[in-house]
Amino acid sequence: MSQLSDITEHVLEGWVPPSQAGTYYIVPFEMPAGVSRLHVSYDYSNPIGCDPHLTGGNTIDIGIFDERGADFLTEGFRGWSGSARREFFIGPDAATPAYLAGPLNPGTWHILLGLYKVAPDGCQYRVTLRFEHGAQTAPAADPPRLTLSHTPPPRAPRPNGWYRGELHCHSQHSDGDSAVEEIIEAALALDLDFLAITDHNSLSHLQALATLDSPPIALIPGFEVTTYKGHWNVWGACDWIDFRTLTTPALNAAIEMAVQRGYLVSCNHPRPYGPPWELADARGYHCVEVWNGPWQLFNSESLAFWESRLRAGERLVAVGGSDAHRLHSGADEIAQIGTPTTWIYCPDAPSPAALLAGLRAGHATLSARPDGPRLTLTSNHAMMGDGVPRPADGRLPVAVHILGGSGLVLELVTAQGSVEQHPVASGDQRVELIADVTRSPYIRAQLVAPGSRWGDVRALTNPIYLD
Repeated sequence: MSQLSDITEHVLEGWVPPSQAGTYYIVPFEMPAGVSRLHVSYDYSNPIGCDPHLTGGNTIDIGIFDERGADFLTEGFRGWSGSARREFFIGPDAATPAYLAGPLNPGTWHILLGLYKVAPDGCQYRVTLRFEHGAQTAPAADPPRLTLSHTPPPRAPRPNGWYRGELHCHSQHSDGDSAVEEIIEAALALDLDFLAITDHNSLSHLQALATLDSPPIALIPGFEVTTYKGHWNVWGACDWIDFRTLTTPALNAAIEMAVQRGYLVSCNHPRPYGPPWELADARGYHCVEVWNGPWQLFNSESLAFWESRLRAGERLVAVGGSDAHRLHSGADEIAQIGTPTTWIYCPDAPSPAALLAGLRAGHATLSARPDGPRLTLTSNHAMMGDGVPRPADGRLPVAVHILGGSGLVLELVTAQGSVEQHPVASGDQRVELIADVTRSPYIRAQLVAPGSRWGDVRALTNPIYLD
């Protein structure tokens, strides 16, 4: 350890073998007493970036735990920036985005290295810790985080009870390029009603959102649990969930913990380059993100994943999200806020809690964009997400309300595939049909481009289930 004036430094160095690729490595260090600011920087040999197509080199992620511990059930998590940053700081009242400001108590802290890629000859790493000594400038308490509110935002409710929003996007508190305030502005410019910023393994965006006074949009707290085996969103969450889950039992345990806390859980983008959902036998989540970014980005495979679960009798809510990371790249950026848009039916005051309850019930439909074509599906008094008695003759009357679908094709879909196809002639119409549900546990609807076979979906509903 070296010392210069009121700053001391400590270096952590080591080597990891290629056999450790895809795992996590914890490096302990001692936090001295009287530290007012911690600065961490790191480097490693042969870096190649996080693109999964790049191989032969190293990609090392980083995070940190404080003296409260680094175990599955501890509260010591203070942040994770993946490989998006090579340095960060933590202070009592401020921190680099992705990290939690708060007290710098003495004791054993831990650097967490995520060994995403390790080269054939291994990886040499070096972590430099710089301790600034002095009086802490804030009370020894963690700043508050955004929690799930039962108060609606200060704007008029929608007369029809349908609210549109964004459920999956990222800010500078993980690997995005924008402040949370900028993302809110972008959502309001699209006339969205609700927004969930779901940064990777991060809680610091919830601290930033908690400082906003009377936000004009329903803010749903949550984050994306980002693992080396797949990603999953937790909505309603403001407490850390361990992402170091490398096996199905470990993943199931983490999902169960989230469910027990009352969070709504979604399996994200189960498709190639999603990254994929590798632990396909995991269970316990409520939703499947069937639509992530523009439809053409392998979303048909996410849809097929969801449908396979529906055919097996599972009742999983279909959700969508843009997964937008960059607001400052202009119109050329592939993932744009609100593409796709999730619509939630909420007859009560549209608080974040009420909206999340509507989503949990499956009272939701998806459209390609906020002003794009959309549709709803009902059967008598039942709507999407509801169950109805199976008709004795297997013939179920359904009604589809189509908005903005002129020139597209309406399809009714059951476990047997697309069982009805009807061209849409006008932009606002109601279609009443009788569907054969004899051998299907569900029925749903979608709008597709003419001549398309799952390849160009413009809108889709959640199912009505047969009890």
